[in-house]
Amino acid sequence: MKPLRSLLMAPLRAFSELKLLGVLLVANLCVALVQSAPVLLPALGHFGHSLAGRGRAFPSPEAVFDFTQLLAQGGGSFLAGPLLLGFVFSVGLQLVLAGGIVSQLCTPGRFSLAHFARNCVDQLGRNLRLLGWALLGLLPLAALAVLATVLLARAEKPTLFTLAAEQWALDNPFTGWSLAHLALVVVLFALWRSSFDLARVQLFADDQRKTRVAAWRALKQMVRSPGALLGYIVLGLLGLLAVIALARLHSAVQVTSTGKAWLALGMAQLVIAARLGFSVAHTVFAVDIYRAMPPRPVPAPEEKPAPAAEPPAVEAPAIQAE
Repeated sequence: MKPLRSLLMAPLRAFSELKLLGVLLVANLCVALVQSAPVLLPALGHFGHSLAGRGRAFPSPEAVFDFTQLLAQGGGSFLAGPLLLGFVFSVGLQLVLAGGIVSQLCTPGRFSLAHFARNCVDQLGRNLRLLGWALLGLLPLAALAVLATVLLARAEKPTLFTLAAEQWALDNPFTGWSLAHLALVVVLFALWRSSFDLARVQLFADDQRKTRVAAWRALKQMVRSPGALLGYIVLGLLGLLAVIALARLHSAVQVTSTGKAWLALGMAQLVIAARLGFSVAHTVFAVDIYRAMPPRPVPAPEEKPAPAAEPPAVEAPAIQAE
């Protein structure tokens, strides 16, 4: 595998799958609507057709103040419910769509929604079992990150996770020790996530039913491939920078009319499409890693012992007639 070439080609291949990205974007929008319904419906009932219900510009200072008061009246449950609901639906959506995404990227060709949906259903059980093994494998990596944090704290070395709020405001939080600790956390998380993605590719490409074997084989492959792991991290950083840049453009849109409100909504979908595209690019990168792996050893069939040869039959001598 050539990590640099795969790093350059993965986003191009991911963003060329326009129909796949369209399906993912529609699914994500449905989840967002379900998540925002507990907040949106009471707000519409309170404010009427416009945000303030009195024909003011959107958003007006009065309407924003009224909306924050409405949130305050609802308390923590008003926001906790949609957040929990959105998290559950997001995780469930990723599990459901994982099989279809991997199948489309492993078998390039024209996108078929029926084929995509069939692979989503076929691979769902395996991906659920793989998630259990992945969460189990996350425990030692998380313990290692926590141990490093505790050791640095006892040595009075600052980390980004142990700094107080006033230190973030008054001091420079980015020191040599804090950046080294952050790099360790990023490497551990990338090792876990890349192994998870690579194991999902193996489940489909090898028709592997033993998810434990796929998870362990993927983890060993990523530990032995530092170049591939570094490329996976760089691809994630590129995606993060792209999303941040598009989010800044989205925040620059001043919503003063209905047209600009639709423009802001379109920019928001562009931000989500970039996030989804780089997520698919990570799966493309995992497919390239899989293709560079040595073939999975197939156990030789057991040879059955040959049956013992029967002794040749001895013909009885003919009785001569006297």
